[in-house]
Amino acid sequence: MKIGVDNLARISNAEVEMKNLTLFVGQNSTHKSYMAHVLYEFYKEVASLKNNYGVLSRFVNTISKKIQQNFQSELEYLLSLKNEYIEGIEQHQIDVGQWQDEEFTILKIYFTDNDKRLVEFFSNINSLLFGELSKKINDSFNINKDILQKLYIKNFKKSIKKSMSVTFSAPLEHFSEDEDEIKYRVVNTLVRDLITTLTNELDNYHSSYYFPASRTGFVLTLDEIYVGIFRDKFRGQVSATRLGEPTIDFIQTFADIKTGKINELMGYPNLLLNKRISNKSKKLVDFLEKNIIKGKIKEVRNEQDYASYYLEINGEDLDLHLASSATLETLPFIVFLKNTKDISNTFFVIEEPEAHLHPKAQIQMARFIVMLSNAGAKVLVTTHSDYILNEINNCIKLNSIDTKDNFAISKDSVSAYLFKNQKEITSVNPLKIDKYGIANDNFDEVLDELLERSSELSETILDDK
Repeated sequence: MKIGVDNLARISNAEVEMKNLTLFVGQNSTHKSYMAHVLYEFYKEVASLKNNYGVLSRFVNTISKKIQQNFQSELEYLLSLKNEYIEGIEQHQIDVGQWQDEEFTILKIYFTDNDKRLVEFFSNINSLLFGELSKKINDSFNINKDILQKLYIKNFKKSIKKSMSVTFSAPLEHFSEDEDEIKYRVVNTLVRDLITTLTNELDNYHSSYYFPASRTGFVLTLDEIYVGIFRDKFRGQVSATRLGEPTIDFIQTFADIKTGKINELMGYPNLLLNKRISNKSKKLVDFLEKNIIKGKIKEVRNEQDYASYYLEINGEDLDLHLASSATLETLPFIVFLKNTKDISNTFFVIEEPEAHLHPKAQIQMARFIVMLSNAGAKVLVTTHSDYILNEINNCIKLNSIDTKDNFAISKDSVSAYLFKNQKEITSVNPLKIDKYGIANDNFDEVLDELLERSSELSETILDDK
């Protein structure tokens, strides 16, 4: 399945096939982060529609009102054809809610794609659905203009045609006396069915986690930043803290874990505090501590259930502000993994995993990313590191030799895209992936330039002699 955007900042058009592991590579200022932001918010919104009835109801009502305001003639046409398209009307007794023991009618209407007017009507509803999602994504950038013009799923209209039907129930008298009630129920059913089709198209990821670049700064100043965001959002005061929603989500989730506020009733169905860490998470945490941090992350909670974190080395606890930047960059992964009850049900977006890491540690980070993907998570990575990319290539090659190796990953589980500036626009092109890895000369070009410059300087030095 490919998720597409039109006019996302300087990206005129891009279509990204999301796989277990998706990589965005390219130079700075090519809008890799913008695309990652859009995909994170899209998956987050879809998960909310699927798992939160209140969010779904509000979303359905918003779109339903727009349909009734803008497509009255199409609705009249649809209802005028109900006798022609009725497959069957069944009257029966039903024992639910306030209509207990009342006579109900189940109305089933099936359409065909031969009726161009109805096909166009469904297409317009589809446009309203993705338009509302695009609006939410634009709002998540927290600026006073639209960054994204259009969001879509390629070939989604084919899926719509497969589900062109309405099935709903209502008290029998509504069908003979209240035409507006029928319209309301038909519209709501159409929208809910369309959203169900959308959520079925996507892999079911209950939660989305976003790990922004510059994690070191956020870890060290988390409390101060969180206070600023809280003041801005809930007290109506102006704050200097101006961040996109994915970064705010990261800070708020991290802060809520630290303060012990996470529970299943607060909108964190995939986070469960103070429970035994899963075997998958423990394996990943142990890998990070052994191969990158070179120590243990120790959590200490005070009487108010507020957590402080320390780096434990040889029995000594080191305050985080004295720890290496590699430790601070890696800490959020460990904290989130320890508090996630099902990582196989989670979408991870990781910006610049190579930040503050020595090349040897970058190789270990690449292996961690592969392990995370193999554990069932969906992982999206933006990177400038040829070490990250080359080690993932090694993991793809390894899969041809030993598929059971912890670091082996199938080429079919990986997608990769090159973001490249071309005058006033940014192109987003898929990179070829085979059993030898990801074909990309982006880093080779830079290395060639560097070597050529070095050679020229060496020749100049020799000529001067």
